[in-house]
Amino acid sequence: MTQLKRLYLVNNKISRIENLNSLTQLRLLELGSNRIREIENLDMLRDLDSLFLGKNKITKLQNMDTLSNLTVLSVQSNRLLKIDGLQSLVNLRELYLSDNGIQVLEGLENNTKLTTLDVASNRIKRIQNIRHLTELQEFWMNDNLVDNWADLEELSGAKGLQTVYLERNPLQKDNQYRRKIMLALPSIRQIDATFVRF
Repeated sequence: MTQLKRLYLVNNKISRIENLNSLTQLRLLELGSNRIREIENLDMLRDLDSLFLGKNKITKLQNMDTLSNLTVLSVQSNRLLKIDGLQSLVNLRELYLSDNGIQVLEGLENNTKLTTLDVASNRIKRIQNIRHLTELQEFWMNDNLVDNWADLEELSGAKGLQTVYLERNPLQKDNQYRRKIMLALPSIRQIDATFVRF
């Protein structure tokens, strides 16, 4: 199985990532809905392009320094409290971290190629530390605690930003919610699940 390109091991009772060292050709690894607590033993998977670890028990983003070819990382519905450990993932284009306990938007300094950032359903109070993500097209931050309209300035450098989800944040209580987003982010084509009308 050394030529294997994709491996799907979803909905099992796997508690550790192990015994993958011979799968050096692997491009996609899907380990969602298991019992994994730690990201580990991925050193030999240097060609890995997509890693899916949703619905596990992972508490920390770590041990991914050799995965510089990774373009998609999904660690949704885990136990993350902080965004860190992504500094070597310089080719990352899509990052999915929804449904965790993250409180601060940070740790993305080297991930300048991101086009999709999903941090929905966390405990984040501010849109910050992402001004350098100028390639963003999709920004999903619904179901958080954002209440400051000035924070939208962080997204102003992303000239190709098409979609933003901010519903179920304190911002949405403003009667001018959609209008204020359109004024702050003129390239937006979709706000939450509704397309923008011109």
